[in-house]
Amino acid sequence: MDKEKEIKEAKAAAVEVLLRLDEAVKSLDGASKMSMIDIFGGAFFSVIKRKHIQEANLSIKEAGIYLKSLNKELGDIGMRLPEEISDTLGDNIADIYFDNIFTDVRVAKEIKDKLVEVKSFRTMIENLIMKLDKELDEIKEC
Repeated sequence: MDKEKEIKEAKAAAVEVLLRLDEAVKSLDGASKMSMIDIFGGAFFSVIKRKHIQEANLSIKEAGIYLKSLNKELGDIGMRLPEEISDTLGDNIADIYFDNIFTDVRVAKEIKDKLVEVKSFRTMIENLIMKLDKELDEIKEC
């Protein structure tokens, strides 16, 4: 397979990862907002917050699928990314059924930490896409 095709395939996979990470960021932002309300609210807000967390986790898992494809393509061109995104979001049952300020504060911190992690990983993917674009430009110039 020629290098240009490999780079294009890697870029396509990276774009898919980026789209899923954008979905995860959106869901985590929603969860973060709900977590602040949940600290003073109640189980109803815990349920809404958990829905956002579940959506974020699904987006992260989907990003992982495309990340595997990206890693395969990057292996073809000599670049590697981490194989998985850590998922440390807490237990749904403890948050909803044992709803208390300590659990709510802990979960709010987990959401904030996960949001920072996903945004950081998203930046890595954006930088990778720019690097792949640069490599494509260099190939076209030759």
